[in-house]
Amino acid sequence: MEKPGTVFVPKARLYVLDEDRKVVAGPLVIARRRSYHREWLLGFEGVTSREAVEAWRDQLVAVDE
Repeated sequence: MEKPGTVFVPKARLYVLDEDRKVVAGPLVIARRRSYHREWLLGFEGVTSREAVEAWRDQLVAVDE
């Protein structure tokens, strides 16, 4: 992805995928975001703790087209 900042925008819907590209979570709606080095930190609507999403760290994500 050349410009993730154009994809990771507030109100965008993301889906977490497993290694077989099956949806394991979502839709997650982005509430806020910011770049951090070469990564993006995302906050989701209705998610109030990091522990709630930590299991999905380093997973693939897909967006609605």
